[in-house]
Amino acid sequence: MDHLTDVIELALSEVDVARKKVARGASKQITLTSPVPTVDKYDPAPNFSPLASDPTMKDILVRRWEECQRCIRADAHLAATVMMGGLLEALFIARGNQLVDKGPLFRAKSTPLDYKTKKPLQLSEWTLRPYIEVGQELGWISRSGKDVAEVLRDYRNYVHPEKERSHGVTLNVHDSSMFWQLTKSIANQLLASTLSP
Repeated sequence: MDHLTDVIELALSEVDVARKKVARGASKQITLTSPVPTVDKYDPAPNFSPLASDPTMKDILVRRWEECQRCIRADAHLAATVMMGGLLEALFIARGNQLVDKGPLFRAKSTPLDYKTKKPLQLSEWTLRPYIEVGQELGWISRSGKDVAEVLRDYRNYVHPEKERSHGVTLNVHDSSMFWQLTKSIANQLLASTLSP
């Protein structure tokens, strides 16, 4: 666990540097310089039963978990990052759907509001951003988990070619491998949160 904590702290430090470069309008490729372990072994999917009792959804989550790894191995690093963002969104949605009383989701300080009515948006209208923020507020994930989930969400948006062109960011094996370690950590936090009262 200490190794994973070190990886997260290193990743947060390097992501902060990358964000500053993007904010300054850096047009060159941004790469992380620290050695990050690649996906050199198969990471079996965890038991998603605590989050998704529906067998079809469990199968989908397992397939997505496996596809993230296949994308990294195939040097499809943007595709891997997009898949990881989608997997995390599905896990957050599953965690929210698991609640019998959805009241805490709508009473959280970070609950997204309709800009006209100022009332909470229906869950079907939530995006990954509010799920991350509310999830951290409700104790599903740690503060560092929230921070790295937000970074992964931002990098997932490089699926839009113009964003990639204007920011000059090209993802590589270091990036997707780092994001995979972070995705696994956040998934484990979400699963562990189902054991809390």
